[in-house]
Amino acid sequence: MRSFVAISLPQNDLLTRVISENKNIGKTVEGRNMHLTLKFLGEISDADKIADTLDEIRFEKFTLTLKGLGAFPSQQNGRVLFVMAFPEDKLGELAAKVDSRTRGIPLDHPFTPHITLLRAKERRDFSGVIEKYGQTVFMVQDVSSFCLYESKLTPTGPIYREIRRYQLM
Repeated sequence: MRSFVAISLPQNDLLTRVISENKNIGKTVEGRNMHLTLKFLGEISDADKIADTLDEIRFEKFTLTLKGLGAFPSQQNGRVLFVMAFPEDKLGELAAKVDSRTRGIPLDHPFTPHITLLRAKERRDFSGVIEKYGQTVFMVQDVSSFCLYESKLTPTGPIYREIRRYQLM
């Protein structure tokens, strides 16, 4: 089963507007699928074992701020448009705990706290949209849990199913 560990986020009108303004650039993320990936696990054979291992994580609740936009690999030559997530230190600590509990599964890339908004088929210059929303605070959200998700890829886009939710202290 294809899976990942993430913080789920509510739909947000401002983020929906940014996505809508840029939908002609690439494949957009649907509001119901908005999340911050702590670790992509890929194909796993024993979801129950992973779920039980993640149950051992202890972490305090915190407040997440989504502010400004960025692009991977760079804003002038990007394929992915994203919103930046803060506090980077707290998110990094939680991601490190998830990675530690799933150490048998290698990271597909270094952790960078962000929420993907769209993926372009070809490299694009995202400088204009990044500048337009550079200092915009899109959301301030209390984080009290994270989840293990299954991800099914379909021709119309991914379908995420929550396998288990983990409460923060």
